[in-house]
Amino acid sequence: MKISMWKTLSYVCAAAALTTMAVAAKDVRNISIRDDCDQATFDDAIGPGTCIGDGGTTFAEFLAALPDGDEHWRFNNDRTETDGAVNSTNRGGETHSFTEVKNFGGGFIGLLNNPDEDLAPECATVDPDAGLIPGPGFNPQTIVPPGKSSPTQTLSRGTHKFQCCIHPWMRSVVTRK
Repeated sequence: MKISMWKTLSYVCAAAALTTMAVAAKDVRNISIRDDCDQATFDDAIGPGTCIGDGGTTFAEFLAALPDGDEHWRFNNDRTETDGAVNSTNRGGETHSFTEVKNFGGGFIGLLNNPDEDLAPECATVDPDAGLIPGPGFNPQTIVPPGKSSPTQTLSRGTHKFQCCIHPWMRSVVTRK
């Protein structure tokens, strides 16, 4: 009798765990991080390893798209809904961040910022000696290297804004129902 009861209990626990995992997996919205960096020109301009992709946008073309930013550098989806959580996967060749911000704004690389926008404090602040630096609320865990995913963030109900603190035109608005 004891063996049968334990066997039944273990089946019930396993079924509950699988159901919980299935529900949790369904409730996570994944945002794809994209770019189109040409490895040779980005590595020449910035340094080896800047781009590990095989994109077709040269560094000069990338710079020519500023201050609004190159459309190949983007979050897909830029507007979406979720029942619970969000994460991101970097499908590009450069490192990005997937950082929640109160309001969209500039990031910590001044050259890439739109001069008509304020800095997003979660992304950048001005240091009198060093210039722009990551903001005091910047979380290094929001950095997403090529081929990697960000940690899953459970969201409260309402609207949440995410941006790349390196390429600040990369933005997504995620609504938790």
